[in-house]
Formats: sequence, structure tokens, C-alpha cells
Amino acid sequence: MYLAFIGLALAVLGGIFVAILGRGYLRASETRDWPQVPAVVIESRLGERKLGSSVPLEYFHELVYEYRFEEKFYRGERTKRRKNPFLKEKAGVQAEVDRWKVGMKTEAWVNPENPGEAVLDHDTKGPGYSIWFPGLFLVGGLGVFFRALGKMFGERKE
Repeated sequence: MYLAFIGLALAVLGGIFVAILGRGYLRASETRDWPQVPAVVIESRLGERKLGSSVPLEYFHELVYEYRFEEKFYRGERTKRRKNPFLKEKAGVQAEVDRWKVGMKTEAWVNPENPGEAVLDHDTKGPGYSIWFPGLFLVGGLGVFFRALGKMFGERKE
């Protein structure tokens, strides 16, 4: 019984991580299929926030760009699909500010199902390349689980 629970726990944890990594890979792949349209950066600056007196200052990239999709104008604020991150190091954000200069003409990938969602850069497909590792826990855990069940119920011949 103990081995069955251990195997099931390993399989469940492996399955959760396979799902998380698979979702990340699919979301990163999805933007590569979106239509590409011209865009212009209209605002790009270093933003700051302080959540409390004991919390250090955090920096983020304040970005706004305009693009046109199906005869309508839209504004985007994200470089990638997830929100622009808050960082404690100013240099990391400053590199993004320097990369996306005001007035710069670039390309944006637009979600055809929701044209208000666009990205200037794609997320990495890295999660898909490392999905094999939690997959080992999923498959191995299922193996341990079913083998333990087989020993519990299969060998009861008297």
C-alpha cells in the first residue's frame, strides 16, 4: 500500500509539472502563428515602484506601442506575452528601455482572436525542451503505482 501511494504521489507531481511546462511551451508557440503587423513605440521609459518603507525600490519597463489590425488602431504595453517584470536591478530594465526606443518602428504579433493582445517579442520555447524530466516522474510513478497494485491484488492465491 505504501509503494502505491508513493508511486501515485510521484505521478501526480510529475503530471503537474508536465502540464505547467506544456502550457508554457504551447503559449510560446502560439504567438509565432499570430499575424505580424507594423508597430511604432510611442513610450519607453524606466518606471519605479515602492510597495512599502521596508521594501526596496523595484523597476519596470513602461512601454506603449501602437499598431493597426483590421483597420483599427490598438495600443500594446507588453514586450512578451506575460507582463513586463519588476526587477530590483535598474540595469536589467534599462537594457529593455534602450532596446525599444521612442519612435522606433518594429513589428508586433497580434492575437487574431483578441486584437488588443499583441507582443513585440516571443517567449522562449524552453519549457517544452525540458518537459522530459518531470515526464520521467510521471511515467516512473505510474509504473511503481501499478506494480504495487499488481502485487497487492494479483498474488493473493492460496
